[in-house]
Amino acid sequence: MKLIPINTPLVSTNDDMFEVIFNALTAAKVELQDSDIITIATKIISVTQGLLINKDEIEVSDEAKEYAKVTQLSPEFMEVAIRESDEVLGACIGALLTRRDGHVMPNAGADQSNAPLGSIIILPSNPSQIAREIQHFLQDKFNCRIGVIIGDSRVQPLRRGTSGLALGVAGFVPVIDDRGRKDLFGREMKMTSRAIADNLMSAAEILSGEVDEKVPIVLVRNAPIILTEEDLTETMSIPPKECMYFSTFLKKDEDE
Repeated sequence: MKLIPINTPLVSTNDDMFEVIFNALTAAKVELQDSDIITIATKIISVTQGLLINKDEIEVSDEAKEYAKVTQLSPEFMEVAIRESDEVLGACIGALLTRRDGHVMPNAGADQSNAPLGSIIILPSNPSQIAREIQHFLQDKFNCRIGVIIGDSRVQPLRRGTSGLALGVAGFVPVIDDRGRKDLFGREMKMTSRAIADNLMSAAEILSGEVDEKVPIVLVRNAPIILTEEDLTETMSIPPKECMYFSTFLKKDEDE
């Protein structure tokens, strides 16, 4: 498997998302091939879609003020995180723990890093639809079948550092179900599935970085993927009762 970093200039709200991606690939002298995967950081999607909120225009609620005391983040940022979340799970120094679109993430994906001063960046809605639009655009340009991942960084329980999270996918199977297959000693797998999209996004994040790298796009070549036009976004998430972390806490609540 080969990963190729694709640099872009500093992106602004005046830029066209499709042009930014195509021009970056052209500048890198990249010709896409069948089964290539393009990973794209959410930030350039959000910025080109104008998903920036001016902190001076945010009306702060009492709830946001209370969470700001716990997290030691600004009340304005907490207000945006609350609005963007489907559910607030708790708070600690540095983050509001939330659920959004089936994902557990800090601050509902709202971010101030790499945002223009005085602005907060929020996640795009329906990232898989955007991924599909980009997939079709690039397939027409390069006359091949590819996959696209729109992703962000995440943290894992009790692990230091960030890894990748696929928020939107198009063109390939994002999770491969290994249940029913047998291991080296003939034991049948009962639970195992492989998070292909998340793992590819994690690999890409090694090159993309988190600060001033300007590598929001990574080309992944020769990955063991299965191409498909079916929308399989929902297969990447599971309900809380099926999650080994969440179900433990849910059972504890029920016992109390």
